[in-house]
Amino acid sequence: MSIIAKVRMVTLIELHSSYNATMVVLSCLIASIASYTGLSMALQYAAASKGRARLAWLACGTAVMGAGIWAVCFYEINAYKWSTGIDYDYFTMILTLAIAATSAALILRAVSRSKLRKRAILARGAIAGICAAILPFAGLRAMRCSLLPRFDAATFVSFTLGVAFMFIVVLWIAYKFQTSRGPRRKAIAGVLLGTAFTATIHIGLALASWTSPEDVPDAGQSGSSAMISFFLGFATLFVIGIAFAALFMERFWKAQMRRQLERDMRIESLFRHSQDAVFSYSLEGKLLDANLAAFRLTGYDWEALSKLKLRDMISPEYQHTVAVNFQHTITGQSRNFDCALIHRGGGRLEVNNTNVPVLVEGQVVGVYTIVRDITERKQAEWQMNYMAHHDELTGLPNRRLFEQQLVKAIADQQQDGQSAAVLFLDIDRFKLVNDSQGHDVGDLLLRSVADRLSEAVKHTGIVARLGGDEFSVLLTGGISREEAQAIAARINRELDIPFSLRGKDVHITASIGIALFPEDGDSLISLMKNADTAMYSAKENGKNTYNFYDFSMNDSLFERVQLENELRKALDRGEFFLVYQPQVELATGKVVGVEALIRWQHSSKGLISPAEFIPLAEETGMIVPIGDWALRTACTLARRWSQSEVGPLRMSVNLSSRQFVSPDFAESVERIVRETGMSPELLDLEITESMTMDVSRSIETLRQLKTLGVSISIDDFGTGYSSLSYLKSFPVDRLKIDQSFVRQMHSETKDRSIVATIISLAHNLNLQVVAEGVETLSQSEFLAQHGCDEMQGYYISKPLKAYDIETFIAARGAL
Repeated sequence: MSIIAKVRMVTLIELHSSYNATMVVLSCLIASIASYTGLSMALQYAAASKGRARLAWLACGTAVMGAGIWAVCFYEINAYKWSTGIDYDYFTMILTLAIAATSAALILRAVSRSKLRKRAILARGAIAGICAAILPFAGLRAMRCSLLPRFDAATFVSFTLGVAFMFIVVLWIAYKFQTSRGPRRKAIAGVLLGTAFTATIHIGLALASWTSPEDVPDAGQSGSSAMISFFLGFATLFVIGIAFAALFMERFWKAQMRRQLERDMRIESLFRHSQDAVFSYSLEGKLLDANLAAFRLTGYDWEALSKLKLRDMISPEYQHTVAVNFQHTITGQSRNFDCALIHRGGGRLEVNNTNVPVLVEGQVVGVYTIVRDITERKQAEWQMNYMAHHDELTGLPNRRLFEQQLVKAIADQQQDGQSAAVLFLDIDRFKLVNDSQGHDVGDLLLRSVADRLSEAVKHTGIVARLGGDEFSVLLTGGISREEAQAIAARINRELDIPFSLRGKDVHITASIGIALFPEDGDSLISLMKNADTAMYSAKENGKNTYNFYDFSMNDSLFERVQLENELRKALDRGEFFLVYQPQVELATGKVVGVEALIRWQHSSKGLISPAEFIPLAEETGMIVPIGDWALRTACTLARRWSQSEVGPLRMSVNLSSRQFVSPDFAESVERIVRETGMSPELLDLEITESMTMDVSRSIETLRQLKTLGVSISIDDFGTGYSSLSYLKSFPVDRLKIDQSFVRQMHSETKDRSIVATIISLAHNLNLQVVAEGVETLSQSEFLAQHGCDEMQGYYISKPLKAYDIETFIAARGAL
């Protein structure tokens, strides 16, 4: 018998006695779930920013979708009830899995693109379809049984072409649905893909023919069938598990994206709508973006602004500062500093810059610069500083500024080893001119004198008006005795020329006293005192002349030495005592505190003025033990008052510069407060602005004091060094307006303006204000109208002894 006779041709349909349709439906469901999960992961692949993350998402999607399609292939095969035993070839099955994964990868890579050309759709769809068409035939080839599959070539080619066309259409639909990002459309795309794969596998299986040679033994039931069932179950669970995980991850990812989008929108809104100008720079300093406020501030539009470099808008003197701060910022440090911008129109703007590093995943990728226009604030500060340090009438530096300049000059000259000179001038016969011709003419005369003095000195020194008809000149730069004499003589000549004022000639002269540094003094006090002594000597010698200071001029020198000796013994003798000036709250009239003032009752000379012994104590260093005694005495009394009917009162104690700069000053205060039992909240320590020239050291000392619980006041505010620059840094509680401003409020408009400005400034900084030297009702009313918190002065009470304070408070309480 021939081989053909021994072979009986059958189709797949003839091999089973019944068909399991449930398996086919399950196959379609698994394919749809796998496709939907793969599409979800393709979205993650498209959104991922890093290469490794993108590959991971694509690989996971391919694995899930490929495993699902592979499982569907063998589910379809097992949907038929075979009349013969079945075994499987593992290598062919792995090849089948690779074909399924290839088809899945092509589809997912295509739908994840934001833009996909028609050629790509045709190519990828056709290749994916060919792989899908091969799947059922590869799956049948993996079977080992008594039947051998055969495929008609023409039928296989037609089937493959049809499947390729179908997958091109399905891929196009899935791509369109996927790019819409809607969950329903993505689900429809998953079902379409799952149905396409299931239909392809089902139809491909049906197209196979089988031969049944008589000499081929039956495979029987082997372990491979059980193993395949295990793999199919595992693949199904794997797909379903990944599907649920993908759904959860997608929801989590979307929530994360929504939160990130909200954060980005908040930042963008802050950037765009901020009232401050905001510039975004790259690490190289290239402008990337700017908000509307930046255009308003600079006067440039985006087209013009984007062409400028960072330094192009900065005033030349600040370009180095801006560059240094930018370099610090790109290392991760935020920086805040002031500089000046040049407006497009050519104007200058004073601005405050805040540089903030832009961090992405821990790396600095750019810089935000927030710019605030502080031109008005700077102008106000300059104006206030000018008003406080310049004479209103002449525009010359006043006593405060002159003393500051003299202190600075002394330090500079000491460092360089050069000499300097201080000239004091008093206008002879000025009072007669002022009284006879009126204050207007007197003011004109003072202005004219200021002009001539400035012309006579020119660039060799500083001219200041100390008050009234007194002027001073500071000569620096290694001035010699002969040069100082020449300038003094020139001043005398210039002022001896008649002044033409309102059609009248006015004749005046000047008496000049000269003190040389370091011969005649090495401190502010000694130089000014000796120059003043020399000036009065010139007056006594006929006026219209100049005199150098000479030791013999000081008839009281012996008395000064004697006073110094007595001062060293006064503390041991118990000759010092304290008086207390009440401080009253303006709003209620209640006594809220007192200021302790030291007095010296000499055993033979009687009461000695603090103006005489305080400077001497400062010079000799005796001010430190005297100050400690005063602080201890005041604290002891405050503690006694707090336990009596007087009640707790704030005790203000003045500090000297020598006390304040002492390294163990804070420890000394803590020890005195602890030993006296005083509540630290009742102690108020008063410092002057001149004590705080060493800013960093002063801040540290003040912080130590604040840690103890005591309060800090700035005494004589507006008369010292750097009145405005340190307030934002120093931990102080209140400002005390110097009495020189308060006393002149009734006659000097400028003093009233200064007082009102100080009150407003202090309140804006959350500081309290205490006015000193209040002597009249009108002064009190003016202070109350402008919101001053407290006041002290003779209008309330002169300084009183302790028992008188108790009587004073009791009497006010009875009113």
